[in-house]
Amino acid sequence: MTFDEMIEFIIDRIEKGYANHPADNGGETNWGISVRAHPRLKGRMKSLTKDEAKKIYRTDYFTPAQIAKYPAKVRQAVFDGAINHGVISNNKVVQRSLNRLGHKLTVDGVLGPLTWAALKQSDPLTFLATYSRQRLELFKKHEDYDWAGPSWEYRLFLMCAAS
Repeated sequence: MTFDEMIEFIIDRIEKGYANHPADNGGETNWGISVRAHPRLKGRMKSLTKDEAKKIYRTDYFTPAQIAKYPAKVRQAVFDGAINHGVISNNKVVQRSLNRLGHKLTVDGVLGPLTWAALKQSDPLTFLATYSRQRLELFKKHEDYDWAGPSWEYRLFLMCAAS
């Protein structure tokens, strides 16, 4: 999948438009972009366009997370993880997942040659299942899980289906 295909899926199927749930620690959100993660948008979140959101997704998540380097079968899910957890935290989820598959990586959030080699050696579907399980464990530890957990789980399962 291309960046455009992945981001259209995320925006159209999951994020949709503007939200301001009182219990959401992210605060105002539009197209999945939160004011907490992007404080420069405070006061103009409602007017954020879909095209502006796509640019933020590309520059803040897709490119720094090096999504294009991942095996095609796992790109959608890992891109969603970078959006959901942040790039460095998500890189650690990737590394922990690979370690669960028998690799011996340092979990530092830096995707170096050893991480890429481990990904290349791993079966994409097995990695995707392990990675998704790691994300679910992260969700369950989050303070907002009680109210947001069902939608996060739906998102996770939707990502698996889309991959």
